[in-house]
Amino acid sequence: MSMKNRAKLLVVGLLGVMLVMSLSPAMTMHVTAQNTLSLSLDRNFGMGFGTFIQGTFTLRSTAPASVQNLTIYFNGAQVHFEAENTINWRFNTDNYPSGSTNITLFGLDGEGAAYVGSTQVFFIGGITTILITVGIIALVAVLVVIRYGPMRKGKRKK
Repeated sequence: MSMKNRAKLLVVGLLGVMLVMSLSPAMTMHVTAQNTLSLSLDRNFGMGFGTFIQGTFTLRSTAPASVQNLTIYFNGAQVHFEAENTINWRFNTDNYPSGSTNITLFGLDGEGAAYVGSTQVFFIGGITTILITVGIIALVAVLVVIRYGPMRKGKRKK
């Protein structure tokens, strides 16, 4: 396979992955823990590819009626609290450090029983997003030069 065909194949593959990441309506992660506590992470805007996420997401949960409060932790640090048994919290990954993030949902009922649910995700943000974008633009530019450069060479004035 020639270098030109390899480059074309690489671009088509990367564009396909980007299309799936950016255009799919929602990539929802559901985790059920300890019988009745569930955690749902829905994408509002941004990208999600498996557990790699970037953008605005909504974390939802409904606990048993006896649960009086729910607390969300990112890597052990409290980020949100609700004094009820349901949660519908919107957050942006850019507001938190990039990297592996353990999202934990903790609830307590009136008798002190604890309910816990958690999931592991990877926040993509900051410089990583910029590097991915610049890399894709550079790749497309190289492919355009490879494809159309030889045609332009014959049209140059000598």
